[in-house]
Amino acid sequence: MKKIFLTTLVLAAATAFVAAQQQDEYNADIRAEYKVYCELHLIRGFNGCEAGIDLGAKQSNLTGHYDIIGGGEGGKRNFYSPVEILNYMSRRGWDIEYKVTNADSLSHGSYMLSKFVIDDSEIADGIDFAQRKPRKQKQDGKKD
Repeated sequence: MKKIFLTTLVLAAATAFVAAQQQDEYNADIRAEYKVYCELHLIRGFNGCEAGIDLGAKQSNLTGHYDIIGGGEGGKRNFYSPVEILNYMSRRGWDIEYKVTNADSLSHGSYMLSKFVIDDSEIADGIDFAQRKPRKQKQDGKKD
């Protein structure tokens, strides 16, 4: 009788332990990911298209200072078409939220993109930049 009781007690404890671990993993997954956004600005050039990205720095984009996608060697990357730029961003986890059309004949417009991250350090993962706009310091000394 004692063996049956002890076996039942051990099985119940093991089941409760596994269920608690699964619940902790589930809760961690819920808290872990959150959605971030960027604005992708497409610019028509003589050799194709260039792309500027606003990743949310505290600087007005009214002057057109976007982070420019580079070719991995420091220079600007020329894409053949807007679709190639969208595929580039898609391979890095970004999805189109919506397109903003411009009447500007030099531009293909802007796209609002989003992706899920666990940490802000993942926002620009995989994107090579030819030019980055300066980031303003917060009062607590941390960059945006």
